[in-house]
Amino acid sequence: MMKSITFFQKVSILLTISAIMVASNIYTLIPIYSILADNLAIDESHVVLAGGLFTFFYACGLLSFGPVSDFTGRRKILVYGLLASALTTLAVGFSTGSFSLWVTRSLQGLTLATFASVAFAYTYDLFTFRQRTILVVLINTGFLIAGIFGQVASAFLASLYSWNSVYLFFSGVYFFLFVIGFFLLKESPRPEVESRPLWSVFFSLLSDSRLMKCYIITFSLLFSIIAFYDSIGRSFAGPPSDLLMIRLVGLIGASLSLFTGKMMDRWGELRTLIVGLAIGASSSFMLLFLHSTLHLVVFSIFFVSSISLVIPTAITLIGFYGSRQRAKALSLYSFILLSGASLAPPVAALLSFKGVMLLLSSLFLFNIILCFFIKEEKAFQSADAN
Repeated sequence: MMKSITFFQKVSILLTISAIMVASNIYTLIPIYSILADNLAIDESHVVLAGGLFTFFYACGLLSFGPVSDFTGRRKILVYGLLASALTTLAVGFSTGSFSLWVTRSLQGLTLATFASVAFAYTYDLFTFRQRTILVVLINTGFLIAGIFGQVASAFLASLYSWNSVYLFFSGVYFFLFVIGFFLLKESPRPEVESRPLWSVFFSLLSDSRLMKCYIITFSLLFSIIAFYDSIGRSFAGPPSDLLMIRLVGLIGASLSLFTGKMMDRWGELRTLIVGLAIGASSSFMLLFLHSTLHLVVFSIFFVSSISLVIPTAITLIGFYGSRQRAKALSLYSFILLSGASLAPPVAALLSFKGVMLLLSSLFLFNIILCFFIKEEKAFQSADAN
């Protein structure tokens, strides 16, 4: 029994660190747009486009690698995906112009997509209900920490060395994680694979009204957190040290996800989801009127707290509603999550800070309304079952 527990703990550490490092590259360009543009002598909009291409290919990869892992096995995708990510991330660091930056960031996005949906499916396949609840929360905490860590690490390394050092650093980390994963991870049991075409499975998942509502909520989650920090970065007029502090304190909010499992046990998934969305709606609404440095610090903690509650709860619901098609349901979740993220930078660039906060508070309020419809459907289905 001790051997099993020890293996779980090691896998938990590896997948949590991998989640932080993999998702960090969604955010690494945000603080170095102008630095990269100046160094490569290109327009800043070309750098923003590179970020959009990364997110698009990352989202496409998330949609693909979960179903592929049904055939190849989860371990191969997770382990060799990290090796491929090390190589493509290294290539980003050697970009010399717009075209090479676009190509390498696209390839990097595709290879990094080998992690998220496959890691969730691996967790569901290999561990008990209680263990996978803990591990899903830890992985999602890693994704939330990445939103702050990716920006801080990128800004720090670029200011201390050069923009290239950001990608050399992450390349080395991915190679190290590949070596650890190669020796640590074991293959999970192969799931039963249906002969139906993949598009047919995705269509049936989207036809499930409960899943569809969860996916609508999912679309707004990374969109919200990226638009939030992007908008602050563009509009903040204070010293860089204050901006760094605003980003760092978000880690306090991310730690709330560690308690999501207990909250779901006590309140249930839907009530936990509503509470998380209500915190997000309130904090973004308050920032319409209060936007001093102190207010940005305080409400960024609440804002990240809301996302840290909503993401693991949404995954739990999607994993439950997805049933035997769980891996594909989670792949679709990851694709939709990142599709929302890809829209965040251009939207944040078009709107003022107040405009972004108004949009986010409206999105959270709309999602709360959706939750009540999910709750109503669940009640009807329970009544039918009885």
